[in-house]
Amino acid sequence: MHEAWTNHEVWVFECLRCGVSWNEEFRVRHSGDGHGNAAVVYERHGQPCTTPWLNRCCPDCGSENVKALSASHGRQEELPIARSGSDVAMVFHLRRMHAW
Repeated sequence: MHEAWTNHEVWVFECLRCGVSWNEEFRVRHSGDGHGNAAVVYERHGQPCTTPWLNRCCPDCGSENVKALSASHGRQEELPIARSGSDVAMVFHLRRMHAW
């Protein structure tokens, strides 16, 4: 797989049993295989993990009744740099040729 881009996401979790809430930060790698298929890999503390909305347990009471919400603000300085028009045109050209 060819790595296309990486970003950081902050997720807010809330236990629906005891009401405690906490934040977790994930590194998200978006990849493509060159044939139009995409893959997303979430990492927490440098280790691959499941998506943030699956298999969460409350750190206080141990309940698995946890709600996950994506934090909309995140870390602004980690946003990818906007590409120029020629880069975008090249990507679409390569996709039409099935080269990327």
